[in-house]
Amino acid sequence: MSQREPSETRISRRRLAAALAAFPIVSRPLASQVTSKTPPAGSPVPAPPATTPEAKLQKAYADVREVSTRLAQLELPIDVEPAFAFKA
Repeated sequence: MSQREPSETRISRRRLAAALAAFPIVSRPLASQVTSKTPPAGSPVPAPPATTPEAKLQKAYADVREVSTRLAQLELPIDVEPAFAFKA
């Protein structure tokens, strides 16, 4: 039977991930290095405008109204059974 040498240690996946996270330069290539003189194709995407909570609320209300309008336009035959039934 072979015995393990004392210098050989086992490392768990969590410890390996923690060790790699501690050294971000080693785990990820440098993004700031320029390897090509030609710029990437396409235009940069502008940053989204800062939205206030009131604007988000108004957008949510508008989305609900739009979905309600679209659902009201659907016609279902009367013999279509509901997807669920309440039982007491």
